[in-house]
Amino acid sequence: MLASLNHVDLRFGPQEVLKDVTWAIQEGECWGVIGRNGAGKSTVFKLLLGQLEADHGTVVRPTKERGIRMGHYAQDLTPETGGSVLEEALAAFGDVEKLQHEMRELEHRMGEAGGDLEAVMARYQKVTEAFEHLDGFTIRARAESILQALGFGPADFERSVETLSGGQKSRVMLAKAILKGQDLLLLDEPTNHLDLPSLRWLEDFIQDTDATVAVISHDRYFLDKIATSILELEFGNSRAYEGNYSEFMDKKEQELELLERHFEQQQAYIKKQEEYIRRNIAGQNTKQARGRRTHLAKLDRIQRPLRDRRKVKFSFPETQRSGDVALVLENASVGWDGKALYAPLEQLQVKRGQKLGIVGLNGTGKSTLLKAIAGEIPFITGRARLGSQVKLGYFDQHHRNLDPRNTVFQQIHAVNPQAVKQDVLGFLAKFQFRGDDVDKPVTALSGGERARLSVATLIRQGVNLLLLDEPTNHMDIASMEAMEDTVLSFTGAVVVVTHDRYLLGRVADSLLRIHEGKAELREGGYEDHQAWVDLDLAADEGAGSPESELAKKSERRVEPARPPEPAKKAEPSPAKPRPVDKEKQKQQKRLERQVADAEARVTELEGRLAVLGSELAAMDPSDWQAFNVKLDAQKALESELAYAMTDWEAAQGALEASQG
Repeated sequence: MLASLNHVDLRFGPQEVLKDVTWAIQEGECWGVIGRNGAGKSTVFKLLLGQLEADHGTVVRPTKERGIRMGHYAQDLTPETGGSVLEEALAAFGDVEKLQHEMRELEHRMGEAGGDLEAVMARYQKVTEAFEHLDGFTIRARAESILQALGFGPADFERSVETLSGGQKSRVMLAKAILKGQDLLLLDEPTNHLDLPSLRWLEDFIQDTDATVAVISHDRYFLDKIATSILELEFGNSRAYEGNYSEFMDKKEQELELLERHFEQQQAYIKKQEEYIRRNIAGQNTKQARGRRTHLAKLDRIQRPLRDRRKVKFSFPETQRSGDVALVLENASVGWDGKALYAPLEQLQVKRGQKLGIVGLNGTGKSTLLKAIAGEIPFITGRARLGSQVKLGYFDQHHRNLDPRNTVFQQIHAVNPQAVKQDVLGFLAKFQFRGDDVDKPVTALSGGERARLSVATLIRQGVNLLLLDEPTNHMDIASMEAMEDTVLSFTGAVVVVTHDRYLLGRVADSLLRIHEGKAELREGGYEDHQAWVDLDLAADEGAGSPESELAKKSERRVEPARPPEPAKKAEPSPAKPRPVDKEKQKQQKRLERQVADAEARVTELEGRLAVLGSELAAMDPSDWQAFNVKLDAQKALESELAYAMTDWEAAQGALEASQG
């Protein structure tokens, strides 16, 4: 075990941040750490790093004294050297640098051939072995390779870190953490300043590295690619799940369904007991009625589960229905200072109900195109034409349509002051504003809350064409999902600029890619054109371009530099029979055993549930103590069965994949 939290509690003044949190990090795992903003994700990392102390419980830290080489990345880290980009990255190897310096001194002393030569040589051998153990001879090549993968060219290596932008500094610090964390990597939002090629390189690196990794991230597609386990922090509590983000979501949904069923069962049981108490409290059975009343007072009540994850079903009918065509771009191109960023787009139509995603690298003109369509800047060539009865709403990242003097309720009520209170509250509930949230001042909202309220305001104003510029930036996952549900439920047309691949996969039905000075439209969503969107170009597409070279570079693995091998003359080799893949055979047999074991477990649990159901049906409901025991046993078995079914499906899927 590399690190752990064991029944940890932590408070900041009166606020309880963590409650009985337990988490163990084992070798070879890759954890995705998720939760709403403020749930305590970064706090958990700070406990492991020794930057905070727990109020209760124990923390096993991944320290250098325990022989663990750990790298940590967070967005607020600052460079420590003040030197060049390469020097800052190499500062990850402080011990290696010291050993290298000592090796040079010992080599100098050996050259002097003094009387202590034997002792010097013994020390030199020991230092050299330690240097080799830390891969000292390859550190510079590794550092350069990782920096290149994260978007730095050789010319950037000697640049002073003081001259870099904030995003560039963050990438240097990420490279430094990767170099340092040969046993354990703790990464807090590492994808925020990465372009798509660098992001894909990081995904491949994490999948291939021998180091254990724990990542705090709101990028659900990234978590799907790299995570083998998920730690969810919710209301201060922790819960661990096996599998990636999508598997977590499936298991979470099953848990919510079980919890809802248990809640309903308990409510029915409470209602029945209350009815018995009401009828008998003053009669012959008053003693039993009082006993049941005492029992209900002590009963641990199940809270109604909050089902605000993904399964939201609502719609926003158009206040005014537009024509079939919502937007037309004719010979349109955008740019700055009279210079177009891409060749004119001859003709593009966005139809009513269509969800168009605009994708491409930074600086290609995606947000600029939205501004031009919204009329905030002129087109370089061509124009945008709105369809019949179209009312346009433009969402920018600064949320300029919000009035800072308003509360959440006032912001929406001001759109239609004649609306009744209940109508406004019902509308706000669709955007996850409930209870006390509706009385929050706009100035007190988080970035994700402001974004949701900004889109709510546009929809309330009756727009039927939404232009969305990076609508999920700086949101936690719950807010992202609420935004996606909003876009899916909007019956008008949507044009969205985003780097969020999960958002694209859920909502976009067509894609406009701006790349290498061209704007190209394709019908279909992200899953239909993933390689095209991710710039995973074939050798004959865009060969030699800076973007294609960067995309190729992102596919390279980080390997130590090797001396060139002598050229060998290519000779044709006779065809050989394909050898039997013994490892594959072993893997299939292992998977077959897992499927058989999982099936047996499901059958066993179903049998036990059937027996328990019969026992419950035959019980005297007035014996509430025995009934409660059986009910708890039923809940536990149902939960076990849900997980057993998930395990069986996963094992069956893995077996089928290995056979294909």
